[in-house]
Amino acid sequence: MKSYITDTLIGIFAFDETGNILNFIDFDNDSEKIVEFYNALENNIIQKVFENFLLELKNSGFNQFIFDNAKLESLASKKLEIKTFLESKSIELKAFRLSLEEHLKEIGINKTNEEILTQYKRVSEDLTRRMISQASGHSDNVITQIITVLDVLKKSLSLFSSHLREWYGLHFPELTDKIIEDNITLANLISNLGSRENFTFEKIEKIFDLKESKIKKLEKFALGSMGANIDINILQNYAEQIISLDTYRQQLEKYLEELMESTAPNMNTLIGSLIGAKLIAKAGGLQKLAYMPSSRIQLLGAEKALYRFLKTGEKRPKHGLIFQWNLIRSSPPWTRGKIARVVAGKVGLAAKVDHFNGEFIGDVLSKEIDEKIKEIKKKYPNPPKKAQPLKSQKKKSKKRK
Repeated sequence: MKSYITDTLIGIFAFDETGNILNFIDFDNDSEKIVEFYNALENNIIQKVFENFLLELKNSGFNQFIFDNAKLESLASKKLEIKTFLESKSIELKAFRLSLEEHLKEIGINKTNEEILTQYKRVSEDLTRRMISQASGHSDNVITQIITVLDVLKKSLSLFSSHLREWYGLHFPELTDKIIEDNITLANLISNLGSRENFTFEKIEKIFDLKESKIKKLEKFALGSMGANIDINILQNYAEQIISLDTYRQQLEKYLEELMESTAPNMNTLIGSLIGAKLIAKAGGLQKLAYMPSSRIQLLGAEKALYRFLKTGEKRPKHGLIFQWNLIRSSPPWTRGKIARVVAGKVGLAAKVDHFNGEFIGDVLSKEIDEKIKEIKKKYPNPPKKAQPLKSQKKKSKKRK
């Protein structure tokens, strides 16, 4: 026997070929119930109430179930192992929806078509608001915001540290970049020691983990410095703000790593949380990245260079954001394009698996990349020879001169 199943915002109905209602799940005008049902549906989960709904029909002798909702039909077939059919243009299902007012009266619900439409509108608006709220809080959007803030923080820290060097250079000009290269170490020195008179071997060694030769050099320069005596307190406060910003940057990076581990574990294992997050942000989300061809992933972040190549015929770009990955950046220049192509292909595969909640294959992909990089370096140990210009081209160039 056949049973037709249709879902509405009022409830889920099962009826026979003559239109008689066999079973009914009432949503009770509760938006929460409707949201839970459709959220479960999107996550390939059948709620227990719907499972019991279908099993009752099956136990009553119905062995064919006809749906007009593809997702419901697919899940019912796979999860409950019942014989299902998808007929989105079924006359019976369309007729039932058109005469919903009459069918509701059969089960004791007296509502006019106007009242049904009003309820539909109210529930639809509520569902839309909830869906927008959920979409705004999706991990992809959070990752995009975090990586954007991190980029701003890093640029700001670099700018603030540059000004700190210049400002403190008025007091201690001998403290050059060659002695203290790291900006945060410099900020810590200024914050803790302040005046150059405090740059003694004992004080520096007690607070900082620096080489003995570097500490002696700092002490020597401090004793013979030609800098001016200025108010150091304001400089120390400025240095503390830089240290505070760097601490917050570290916290954000740690949170981003945790978020990437839960949202895109394969990408996180493959290329790390920072580069993975940049690719997701540049693509406009994990879903868009998953649907991108590997050739486009390879050049994400190099759009200006690509358009310049297309317009002027300048050198074609070989990599974009993925160049920041250490295995590409540290490789010989003539192999970087080939390695970038391999990495982009594996990143595309990892993004697809992460988006569709597949099994973890990050370690397998990493191993494949390592093997491929070894092959490329073995095959191309030396840079290719530059192509010699043709004789005709040489003659033309001479004429132009």
